[in-house]
Amino acid sequence: MTQTVPGTLGQVFQIVINCFAGQSVVKLEGDSVTLDLGDNTGITRITWTFNMNKDIVTYYRSDGQMRIEDNYYKDKVLFNKANFSLLVKNLQKNDSGIYRITSSCKNLISPVCVCVSEPVKAPVLTLVSKVSTSDSCNVTVNCTGGDQYLVSSCDNTTCSQDKNTPALTISIRDYIIFCNSSNPVSWKNRTMDIKPVCHKMEDENKWTATIAICVSLIIVLILVIMYFIVKKRKSGKTNTNKFFFRFVHLSI
Repeated sequence: MTQTVPGTLGQVFQIVINCFAGQSVVKLEGDSVTLDLGDNTGITRITWTFNMNKDIVTYYRSDGQMRIEDNYYKDKVLFNKANFSLLVKNLQKNDSGIYRITSSCKNLISPVCVCVSEPVKAPVLTLVSKVSTSDSCNVTVNCTGGDQYLVSSCDNTTCSQDKNTPALTISIRDYIIFCNSSNPVSWKNRTMDIKPVCHKMEDENKWTATIAICVSLIIVLILVIMYFIVKKRKSGKTNTNKFFFRFVHLSI
């Protein structure tokens, strides 16, 4: 058996429980939301309230009279006399809260938590570092959205993330990195084509390898030339000595 906390505190507690139980709606700024009562059999008077301290509209079924209780809602709500539903238009952040309906029976009926969120801003995607080999290209990117960020290392086909950030994701397809930022009602992304970066690095690596080969060949050629020069000099000295000793022998 569930114990009911008396008074206003108990009502607030019950509403919070109902919200966590899943009776909630998330909407984008500027959207509308329709709040339904459900079965209205036997109800002669109802009042829609906001956050338990502001009455929105009161309707008397007996004479069909409807009264907007707060000037803020005069052009903002539409009340359906047939099913007692309430349409709230042009939602703003200050419309976020708990909506409930009380009836002539004093019953708390279907409280609904409405959360109004602004559109998510486009994230910022930046290149942090790059490493390329003969058969792969690895880049590290930073995806920033709002006050959150996500660093990811990507190769040609996959991206690995350094942490789990539900509002941000990074993926790659066909050399294009996607940075997605989202909230419950909207999402935006930024992309980065790493193919030019990888191809540039591959070209740089090819040039580096070509230069290294050329330098190596030049060094080998210099060593070969030096070898033959030294060998020739040694050969010349040997022939000179032989000629000198032969000349001395003939003179004697």
